[in-house]
Amino acid sequence: MIELLFIFLYVGLLTIGGGIVAIPIIQQQVVSRGLISLTDFIVMIGVAESTPGPIGINVSTFVGYDQYGVIGALITTTAFITPSFLILLLSINWIKKYRKHPYVNQWFKYLKAVVAGLILYATFTLIDIGFFQTSSFDFRSFMILGILILASIKLYKKPWAIVLIGGILGILIY
Repeated sequence: MIELLFIFLYVGLLTIGGGIVAIPIIQQQVVSRGLISLTDFIVMIGVAESTPGPIGINVSTFVGYDQYGVIGALITTTAFITPSFLILLLSINWIKKYRKHPYVNQWFKYLKAVVAGLILYATFTLIDIGFFQTSSFDFRSFMILGILILASIKLYKKPWAIVLIGGILGILIY
């Protein structure tokens, strides 16, 4: 249980840019240590995406629950959010005081670029895990992905419709 606490403190400390950035780090930490199989981790990502709340927190909660039940879920979730909470708590006055300063504005511009890169990396990592690291190649998944990409172009700014279409296609095809 202590190992999970430190894993998720580490993940929470390094996760800048949202929960999606945490996925590759969580995967590297828990799968490489043998705590969870890659297949179980992929299932956890799917469930975390379909439940309300940030994906990083959801995955950390599911990993903790998988390992130690409700107590594990509480520990991993708390460990995941604590570093961000403390950093924000310690820096909020500084940010409020200097938010108009040109150096701070530049820093936030650079931070946005870094976050965009991390999200792109996380996206490609999830694609790699979902399509290429599983036990068998599944053309149906690529077909659903293609249909959803086309639907997202047509149904711009209607994410609920994309989710609904994806769910219906998943039920029909699988």
